[in-house]
Amino acid sequence: PVFSNTKMSSERKLKLPKLPKIPKILKKKKTPSVEMTTNRPEISNTVSEPDLEKKFAENLSLKDSSDLKDEKQENTASETKSGESISTEFTSKSVANVEGDIETFAVRLGLDKFTKNKDEWKKFYIFAGSDFVWPQPPTDINERRLIFDYVIDPDWDPIGKELATNALEYRRLLESDTLDPSQGTHILIVHGKFVRYGSSKEEKKMREDYPGCYYVPVKERIVELRRFSVSDANTNAGAEKEWQVHIRLRNVVNARDEAGMANVEQGFRMIIDTGAATTVIPYFIRKKLYSAQDGWSPNPSRADGYGAGAKMFQASRDWYICLGDGINWSGWVRTNEIHSWQSNPAGVTCGVIGYDVLNNIPHYKPYRQPYVFLKNDIFGQIPQLQGSE
Repeated sequence: PVFSNTKMSSERKLKLPKLPKIPKILKKKKTPSVEMTTNRPEISNTVSEPDLEKKFAENLSLKDSSDLKDEKQENTASETKSGESISTEFTSKSVANVEGDIETFAVRLGLDKFTKNKDEWKKFYIFAGSDFVWPQPPTDINERRLIFDYVIDPDWDPIGKELATNALEYRRLLESDTLDPSQGTHILIVHGKFVRYGSSKEEKKMREDYPGCYYVPVKERIVELRRFSVSDANTNAGAEKEWQVHIRLRNVVNARDEAGMANVEQGFRMIIDTGAATTVIPYFIRKKLYSAQDGWSPNPSRADGYGAGAKMFQASRDWYICLGDGINWSGWVRTNEIHSWQSNPAGVTCGVIGYDVLNNIPHYKPYRQPYVFLKNDIFGQIPQLQGSE
């Protein structure tokens, strides 16, 4: 028989297995929309301020007028003669503004005589501002170079800019002829401003309380130098002979902190100067030490005689020195009667060994021959050797 497909499908309904119940999904509460940003916090690679910088920030605020010995003294000392005002207001400029006139700025101030490095020109430009002029009357080229180095040389961080600002004010005060020696032997300059008079006994404390300050004599300290040369009859007429030596410098606190130079090095000669009261080393020896600044005053004196006008830094504590003749080395002599030249002094090509060091080192000087240095124990045997003859 023929069956209807429709009927067949209605009569034979397939029974499907029951599906498991799907648990009811609770609707989540709407959360406030959060805006995402791609701006990440700026990460600084700078190290947290070291102790010196913290102290610098804490202590460089100027004293209240009550701390000054005489407010009238401050006003008088800070007064500038007409036409002599020096801008100590330094402004930072963006790089875009710097590029346009940096070369003109460098040539006008003579920075191109110090270096051709435009990055260093720019650093001084940002420090000083485009309208900056050197103090008048014109400062010595070595003084200008020192102020420039204070700003651009990393050796002087973090107090270099403060030193430069105070050096400019010190020069202005010296030229203004307003300082009164009867009020004190020294003056304190902080942030480019005269603070007060004082005495030499306060020098160490002032440097600790005001890092980068200028605590300097009312009358500029001058160190007389003369490079002693002798005429040698065996050489050409008029020729001069100098006695060159090697030198070593050692930290009295850390024996590993030691540096030196050969008799001729980096454009300098180290010579014995029997007419000099102090020993003067090239600045590059300091740069070889663990720290170029530790153990040295940051405020300079001015040389007269040999190297006239160049700046010199006196040791602020004792150092060990020994000398070499190319074969022998002397024993160590301890002294603080030692200076260093500023970096790259114009017209200076010699370091000098003064009689303060030479007189404390056993040596003898053969006729027409270089100095010979002796160890202390050998020197002590000389009387015995002479007695046995």
